[in-house]
Amino acid sequence: MPENNCAYCHKKFSEFPFTCKFCGNDYCSDHRLPENHKCAGLEKYKEKQVNSFTSATKKPAQPIEYFYHKHEHAKTQKKKPVMPYIIISIGLLLMISAYFTEIFLYYIGFILICAGLIKLFMPRTGI
Repeated sequence: MPENNCAYCHKKFSEFPFTCKFCGNDYCSDHRLPENHKCAGLEKYKEKQVNSFTSATKKPAQPIEYFYHKHEHAKTQKKKPVMPYIIISIGLLLMISAYFTEIFLYYIGFILICAGLIKLFMPRTGI
């Protein structure tokens, strides 16, 4: 059965113990912080952090061209967009069918043709 006493002051726990993540012992609420129970594990942790920081190998400085090089995928040719041609074709079909049927289909076809042409010839923007 685990002890119900603080590892620092040996006082019984009133509610529940606080386990230190550096040394692994259980402490009361007064000594739950590593600074309050003079934690030896905290000192070892700090030394380990300082040693790992100073002994880390430094990366050599990269020339500025390294960050602005062209990627491999930029060399591939872009495919022509297919969707604007489909939109224009549907618009033409609607305009032709409007000749034999309803007049409002003519306007819808005209709008689709304009939208397809805009999509085809306007440059892409990042907006």
